[in-house]
Amino acid sequence: MSYNKDTDYQAKINEAVKNGDYESAAKYEKSRNEKIDGEGLSTAKTNNYSGWLDKTDYSNVIRSQISSGASRKDVADTLKKRIQKASGTQGLSQYAYDDVYDAAVRYIRGSDFSYAERIPEYRDSYSDDINDLIREIRSIRDFRYNPEQDELYKYYQEQYKREGKRAMEDLLGELSANTGGIASSYAATAASQSLDYYNKKMTDKIPELYSKAFDKYLEQLGIKEKQLSILSELSDKEYTKYLDSLKQYNTEREFSYDAYIDSLENEYRQHEEERDILRDERDYDLQMQKLEDSRQQEKRKEEQDKIDNALLKWKQSGILDKEGAEILGLPEGLHTSDYDYKKAQQYKLYRR
Repeated sequence: MSYNKDTDYQAKINEAVKNGDYESAAKYEKSRNEKIDGEGLSTAKTNNYSGWLDKTDYSNVIRSQISSGASRKDVADTLKKRIQKASGTQGLSQYAYDDVYDAAVRYIRGSDFSYAERIPEYRDSYSDDINDLIREIRSIRDFRYNPEQDELYKYYQEQYKREGKRAMEDLLGELSANTGGIASSYAATAASQSLDYYNKKMTDKIPELYSKAFDKYLEQLGIKEKQLSILSELSDKEYTKYLDSLKQYNTEREFSYDAYIDSLENEYRQHEEERDILRDERDYDLQMQKLEDSRQQEKRKEEQDKIDNALLKWKQSGILDKEGAEILGLPEGLHTSDYDYKKAQQYKLYRR
């Protein structure tokens, strides 16, 4: 895949991962690495998603191998490839050690594979608090200000009412004293204006109270957002700790698995060596038997040749000499016309 030098591939990777599209993330990552090489950038290359570009379904391969009775070594080799692909690829790590892994190991071992340590379990200690806090934030309504529901406004309202009433009464009293205690329209108007003045002061206070209420709204919202940030950070640290423990578990389990595979291979090699030794021993015994048979055959041939020569010599001379008598086991001096000569001929045929 070619790259565009103006494209922010890391941003595209992040967006693809956010949407759960790991295959696209893998393609963007490949382009990012090509861009780093092509542009001579100092940024480190990554291979967090490259496994998504490998279209081989090792799960199906392993199932097919097991069903067809493939060798344990072939299944073990495929399993190693599957583990490497899953454990080294974000979004696939859950498939490194699953049911397919257990089935493959059982097949390789011929029995259940047991590992002493239990796989770490993840539990988010902060998820309930985070969810509760998110619900609280979502339940917060948009800011609206109603002075009649503001306790501080009610406080100022009562205060200005008292001050306005007192000022109006003081003004009426002062004006009545100047007129000999007789109320006038001017006094009433002045008193009313005095009261209106305090009412206006109370109304003018509303923008200030609005600002204070809005600041308090933002402060409360900020506190909850800060709490959410802290809880999220703690949750992330807890998850990172879990991933570290899971990685350590998988490393130790894979080490144990590799040690077992090595033991299987050693066992297989030992079996092969023993089989080779037995085959060599059988070949040696067979060669020794053939050699012994050959020797026996030569010995019988030599004996038969002696018999044939002794009979020939007896026939030619007409009388069995001492050497021939010893070979044939007959008395010396017998003639070829004797009954024993005929028996000797039969003996010759028998020996053959």
